[in-house]
Order: sequence, then structure tokens, then C-alpha cells
Amino acid sequence: MTQSELIRLSEVRMEGVGKRYGDHWAVADVSISIRPGEFYTLLGPSGCGKTTLLRLLAGFITPDTGRIVVDDEPIDAVPPWKRNLGMVFQHYALWPHLSVFENVAFGLRERGVSGEALTGKVAAALGQVGLAGFEPRRPSQLSGGQQQRVAVARAVAGQPSILLADEPTGNLDYTNSGELLDALWRSCEHGGQTIVLVTHDARAAAYADRILVMGDGHIQEEITLGRRADHSAAPLIARLAKVGL
Repeated sequence: MTQSELIRLSEVRMEGVGKRYGDHWAVADVSISIRPGEFYTLLGPSGCGKTTLLRLLAGFITPDTGRIVVDDEPIDAVPPWKRNLGMVFQHYALWPHLSVFENVAFGLRERGVSGEALTGKVAAALGQVGLAGFEPRRPSQLSGGQQQRVAVARAVAGQPSILLADEPTGNLDYTNSGELLDALWRSCEHGGQTIVLVTHDARAAAYADRILVMGDGHIQEEITLGRRADHSAAPLIARLAKVGL
């Protein structure tokens, strides 16, 4: 990646954010700050509010209280397609009739990218997730982990400043989960994206710089791990056990 292609690192702030469905607050009075270029994880059981926070950041839903700010600009009124975000879902959502190249290129073509620029961006994205040379294959020729890495490549190909990942390892076995998490970590470490990962898995959370532990729509604890090459989950699991999480 050349100097001219460097991605602007983005800071995210949520200030007193709340989202209510009827009488139930899915999240209530959440204030967090995600640093530029940080790997930040939202950790907790199903129904704790972590996916709601991710959907608020993505713009799929709007907060009932508080505001969301990216790079000092409130984005609550900005539609999802105008936010500089990439999204990776639990289900791969690949086009089965398209090659790996065309799956990754799809969003770029929609933005008017073509020719050598298109080829270069697709190659860079696939290289970033360890799938260089897989361009001609179809999704049916890939393992589940490889398909999910193609989904990551598609999300990062447009060089978003923020990459959101909602339980991306949920359908993967241990080995494929590790390969995907390594790809996400490389995207943060070398690709420049600020990453926000939603998970209930301590192993996935152990890749983060910081972890926000959620429960019943509220912040339970924020844990700082820092940027490191060792992603062992054992110390994190022990720490969570000490505080009853």
C-alpha cells in the first residue's frame, strides 16, 4: 500500500447512546470512545446489546438518546451507504454464481472502479486476507473459513475507515475461526482499518486492543489488552472469571 493509498484512521464516539423497543431498552446510556486504528470488541451473551450497538454505528437503526460521532462529525442522520464503513456478517452473503474476484469486485464496480485499478484493489484485498490466487474460484469450491475471508476482502476492498464484524466466526470451526481472526487482525495492523467486532467468544475477543463487556444493555466493564502478536485467550478467560463474567 503506497502513501497515497493510506486509509484515514477514524475515531468513533458514542455519547449517552440508548435504543428502546417498546418498554425495553436494548442499550441504555452507553458512552464509549474507539481510537483510530484500534481493534475494539463488544463481548457478551446473546441479548446483551452488543449487536444493537453495531447496528447503530452502521446506521441500520437510529438511537433514541445520545449521539454517535465519527471524526468529530455526528453521523446519526447519515444514511448507511454514505458512511465510510465495511460490514462483515455471520453469514457470508457471497454470490454463488460469481467468482471470488467478482464477489470482491462487486462493490468496487458499483462505485465506478474499473480496469487496472479494479484488479489491483481486488488483489490487494485478497492478499490482505491470505487468499491471493483464489480469484477464479467459486464460493462452492471454498471452505467456510475461506468464504468468510472473501467476505472480509469484499468489505475492505473499498478501503473503509471502519470495519464492522458481527459474529463473523459464529459458523466456523476452530481452525477456520483462527484464520479469519488472523485476517481481521492483519486488516487492523497493516491495512489501517478501525475494527469493531461483536462476539460472545472469548477467543475472538482476545484479538482486541480493548474489550467492552456488555450485559442487559449496559456496560459491565472495559478491558485493555493492547496491541500484541500473542492472541491467547487464557489470560482473558481467567480475568473474566474473576469478575464473574
